[in-house]
Amino acid sequence: MKSSRLTALFRPYAALWIFVSFASGLILGRLFLQQIRLPHLISACLILFLLSLFGHFWFKRYFAYFYFPLLVLAGALYLYLRLAFFPVTEARAFPLHKINAFSGEISRCRIAENGKNRYWLRLHWLRVDSLRQKADGKVLLLQAKGLPPLKYGDELTVKTGLALPALADNPGQFNYRRYLQLKGIFFSAYLTKNHYQITGRKPGSFFQRTLLIPLRRHILQAAARYLPQPTRGVVQAIVLGQRQNLDRGLVKNFQLTGIVHVLAISGLHVGFILLVLLLLFGILRLPFRLKIFLSLLCLFLFAALVDFKAPVVRATLMASFYYLAKLSERDVPALNIIAAAGLLILLVQPQQILQPGFQFSFAAVFGILYGYPRIKNYFPLKIGNSKIRFRANRWLLQPALVSFTAALGTVPLTWYYFGTLQTGAILTNVILIPLVGVFVILAFLFIAVSFGAAGLTGGMGVLVHSFFMLILKLNRWFAAQPFMQIHLAHPNALSLLLLYLIVFLFLNLQHRLYIWYLALTVLFLLFIQSGVFSISRLKVTFVNVGQGDGCIVQFPQGDVLVVDAGDRKFGFNAGKRDMLPVLRYYGIRHIKYLLGTHEHSDHIGGFLTLLDKIKVDTLILTAYPGYSKLYARLLKKAKEKDVALVYKRRGQQLNVGLECRVYFLHPYGNFVQGKNFSGQEVNNSSLVCKIVYGKTALLLTGDLERTAEPALFTYGSFLKSTLLKVAHHGSKTSSSTHFLTLVQPRYSVISVGRHNKYFHPSRKTIQRLKAMHARPLRTDHFGAVVFESDGRKLRLVNWRK
Repeated sequence: MKSSRLTALFRPYAALWIFVSFASGLILGRLFLQQIRLPHLISACLILFLLSLFGHFWFKRYFAYFYFPLLVLAGALYLYLRLAFFPVTEARAFPLHKINAFSGEISRCRIAENGKNRYWLRLHWLRVDSLRQKADGKVLLLQAKGLPPLKYGDELTVKTGLALPALADNPGQFNYRRYLQLKGIFFSAYLTKNHYQITGRKPGSFFQRTLLIPLRRHILQAAARYLPQPTRGVVQAIVLGQRQNLDRGLVKNFQLTGIVHVLAISGLHVGFILLVLLLLFGILRLPFRLKIFLSLLCLFLFAALVDFKAPVVRATLMASFYYLAKLSERDVPALNIIAAAGLLILLVQPQQILQPGFQFSFAAVFGILYGYPRIKNYFPLKIGNSKIRFRANRWLLQPALVSFTAALGTVPLTWYYFGTLQTGAILTNVILIPLVGVFVILAFLFIAVSFGAAGLTGGMGVLVHSFFMLILKLNRWFAAQPFMQIHLAHPNALSLLLLYLIVFLFLNLQHRLYIWYLALTVLFLLFIQSGVFSISRLKVTFVNVGQGDGCIVQFPQGDVLVVDAGDRKFGFNAGKRDMLPVLRYYGIRHIKYLLGTHEHSDHIGGFLTLLDKIKVDTLILTAYPGYSKLYARLLKKAKEKDVALVYKRRGQQLNVGLECRVYFLHPYGNFVQGKNFSGQEVNNSSLVCKIVYGKTALLLTGDLERTAEPALFTYGSFLKSTLLKVAHHGSKTSSSTHFLTLVQPRYSVISVGRHNKYFHPSRKTIQRLKAMHARPLRTDHFGAVVFESDGRKLRLVNWRK
C-alpha cells in the first residue's frame, strides 16, 4: 500500500517529528494547564492510541495522522502529571503562613565575592505551628553579608518561615519566581546570624566527595588567586556555570552585541572542549574507538561538574549519538541526532522546554543544521583562484553563514525575551566568536596548568586575562554602535509564529512560490505590529518605580502621555531601571507629552533618561516656579533636545484625539506663587489632571496634600472618577474623607516603595479608601498596576499571568 505524503516526510526524520510533536504538547500543556481536565485528556490519548494501532496494522497510509496528535496529547499529559501533581510531603502541600522552622541539607552552593551567597537546601522536615513533619522539596537560601559561607552537605536547622520568591515588578521584567519554579524551587528564606544552626554534615556520594567537590573548589581557588576581575567571573561562568561574580555592565554589553551566550556554559564551549580532547588524544596516537570513548567520558564528567546544565547535556548527547552512529557505520541525519538529544532531556525534565536556555540552545543548532545547507547556495564565492576561494570560503564565508543561520534560529526568541532585534549579532559573532573559542581553550588550559607549578599558572593567568581584555575592548566598541540592536514591542504568539514562518520561507527561496508567501507573511506581520488590527482602548500603566510616581498613558489613537518617571539619586535611576524598559516593552519610541506633576526628584528624576533615550515632543510642567538643581538640569536637557516646554495651570486642557480629554484642575492663584519653597508648598503646587475617555475617568493628583484639597472642591461632581491615583504615596496628609466622597473612585492606586522609611501608605488612608469602597492597589504589593478602558468600562489587567 502506498504511503501518504505525511508518512513519507516522517520516515527520514522520525526523531525530529517525534521531538517537535512531543515538545509542542509540552508547551500546550503549560499554556492550558488550568483548563485541562485529566479524565478528558486521558480519554483522548487512549482513543488516539487505539486509532494509531488500527492505522498501523490496517491503514498504514493514514497512520501518521493519528500518531502525531497522539504525541502532542502525550506531551501535554506528561507535563500536566509532572507539574500539577506532587506528593503529600512536598513543601507546597503545607500552609505557608504556619511554617515557622525547617531543616535540610545544602545541595548546591553559589559563593559570591560581594558576600551575597546563595544555596539550594534539600528539605528534611518542616515545623508547622508546633508540629514537626517530614517534607520534601528544595528551598533557595539567601545568606546575609558577613556570615561564613556554608558548604556542600551542611545540615541546617533554620528558625524562620518560608517566603515566595519575588515576582516581576513591571511588564517585561525577569520573572524570578517562575525561573525558580521551573527548577523545582518554590520557596526562599533569608539567613541571618541568629536564625540558623549547622547540625551536621553529609559527605555526599563517593563521586561528589572525591572528585566533583574538590575539583570545583580547586577551580574557584585558582581563579581567585591568579585571575583579576572581570576575567575571574567569566572563567567561573564558562568553566563551572557559576555566574554570580559576573559584572553586570559586562553582561549588558555582551547582550547588546548579541553574544551574551558566551558568558554561560553552552554547546559552543562543549564543542571547543571536544575539539581539544580529540586533538590531545590524537597526538597520543590512541586508537580511534578509545579516543572517542575517552573524549565522551570527559564530556560526561564535565556535565556532572556543572550540575548537568541543559546546553552541556544537549551537546554531550549530540556528540555521543553522532559518534555512535559513526562507529556503527550508519548515516543518521544531523537533525535526528539533535532531536533525539532533546527528546531524551525532555523525558527526564519536561519543564526544560520552558527554560530560555534550552530554547535558545536548540533553536540555534536547529538554525545551523537546517539553514546552513540551504543558505550557502545563495552566496557562491567566485573571486580569485581555487586556493584563495577555498581559504576565503573556509575562514570567512562559512563562519559568517553559520553565525547568520544560528542568529536566524534565535531571532524570534530574542524578540520575545529581550524585546530586541539583534541586527549586529552576525558581525559580532563572525569576529568575536573565534576569539571567544581561543579564550575558552586558554581558560581550560589555565585550569589544567593550575594543578602544577605556581609560576606557570601565574603566567597562564596573565595570558588569559590579557586575551579577555582584548575581547572585552572589541565588544565594548561594538556595543557602542547604534546599529547593534533595534527595540521592538513585546510580541504575541501569532507574531512569533509568523516570524518563524518568515525564517522558514527565507531559507527556502529556491521555490519561487515561496517568495510570494514570504512577502505576504512579512506584510501581515507588519500590519499586526503596527496596531492596525488592535482594538481601540485607553491603557494606563502605573509603573512600580519604588518610592515615587511613574505612569504611562497610551491613548486609543496611539499618542503617549508619561506622567512622572520616578526618582534619580546616587546609585539609583528609576527612569533607566523601570520606566525605559516598560516603554520599550510596549514598543513606545515616541512620547507626545512628558508631564511632571511637580519638581521633587521622586517624580521627575527619571525624565533626564527618557529625554536622552526616547523622542519627546512636549514637556509639561506646573506653573509653580522651580528652584532645584534637578529642575534646572531638566530645563537645560529639554532645550538641548529641542523639546517644547509648556507650563500648565487650572482651566487648561489637552485634546488627545477625538475621544480623549485631559483637564488640568490645579494649581492656580497662590499655589503658583512660590513663596517659601517648602516641601509642602511644592507638593500643593502639583499638577492635578483628569483624563476622560467615554464614561471612564482617571484622576491623577501628584503629591497634593489635604491642605490644598479644598481648592478642588469647587469642581463638585466633576471630580467623580473611576480611578484615583492616591496623592503623596498614601500619606496621612492626603486623601481626606470629603475629597474621596467627591471623587467616588472604584479603584485607587498607591505608588509606593517596599519598606520605605516614611511608612507610606498610612493605615488611616487605607481605611478611608476601603470605607469608600475604592479598592486600594499598592505597587509595592502588586507591582505595576495596569488598566484598560474601552470607553464604557475600566478593567484591571492581570499582566503577570
